Amino acid sequence: MADSYKFEVLDPELQVSFYYRLKLIREEYLDDALSKTIQEFDISIIDKELKKYVPKSSLTKLASVGLRGELVFPVPVVLEKNPFLLGYYRLLLGFSQKEFYSKGPFGRFKAMEDKGKLSKTAGNQLEDLCLSLIQTSCKLIDEIDPMTHSIIHDLQLLTIGPQLRGSKNNEFGKIATQKTFDLIKAIVKPYIKSTTPISINIVNDSSRTVRIEFAADPDIQIIEELKSGERGLVSIEIKGGRDVSNIHNRIGEAEKSHQKAKKKGYYEFMTILSVDIDYDTLKEESPTTSHFFHLDRLIDKESNEFNQFRDLISSMLSINV
Repeated sequence: MADSYKFEVLDPELQVSFYYRLKLIREEYLDDALSKTIQEFDISIIDKELKKYVPKSSLTKLASVGLRGELVFPVPVVLEKNPFLLGYYRLLLGFSQKEFYSKGPFGRFKAMEDKGKLSKTAGNQLEDLCLSLIQTSCKLIDEIDPMTHSIIHDLQLLTIGPQLRGSKNNEFGKIATQKTFDLIKAIVKPYIKSTTPISINIVNDSSRTVRIEFAADPDIQIIEELKSGERGLVSIEIKGGRDVSNIHNRIGEAEKSHQKAKKKGYYEFMTILSVDIDYDTLKEESPTTSHFFHLDRLIDKESNEFNQFRDLISSMLSINV
């Protein structure tokens, strides 16, 4: 009798997408990113700037509950070291990206959070930016008593939530790219020498450095560093949308990107999709693509597509995995 009352199986796709975006955000500009950056400093340098820029009463209030000042107050030396961390303080203060970067002069600092880059113009005004945000942070801790690590984390998540949900429709590509990047990172893990949220440096079996990084065009690029200069190895285009009706337009976009990469000297071209479609048909629309993969099968480590992808990466990067 119970079999007559079957419910549909709900898809947790939204939460899965949140997970991948949150994973990247944690690495770029949440507490893990701040802690990693601070570990690279002589702490006295940060203390000197906190003393210079932050009111003593505010630092004392944080110290009374065991918190260091940089957890709440941005200082130039920290943001110079890791520009991504501007996002940490924006989230803590409760501003969406759209709201924050559309206010007055703040837009000129957007590349810090998006790309981890501090332009000359932004660098010249970094002190003014910090002074402004420090005043906002002072207002925040005046109203929140006591401030704790968990409250800082919770306030940041409250800001992230609407940002992720509101961008659901255009996040599929970013999520697919993050999944692919994580997959490559896992494959090359024994060879990794350094990482950032948007790049991985490995040293291959020929003792040459290979850089794997997010890029605008293509989505992921793999470059080998030679004594004579850089050599493009792999161009990866990722089309994460699941709308089959639009797949041909997306394949056309991938082909254009691969053609540009080919002119730059790249010699391997992969296109990764999230829809089921005959690869032979796609080959007619993107002849430059040397290998097509379906993302769901690619991240299944028992699948033939994963094994093929791993073998190709191993061969092209001159590593043994």
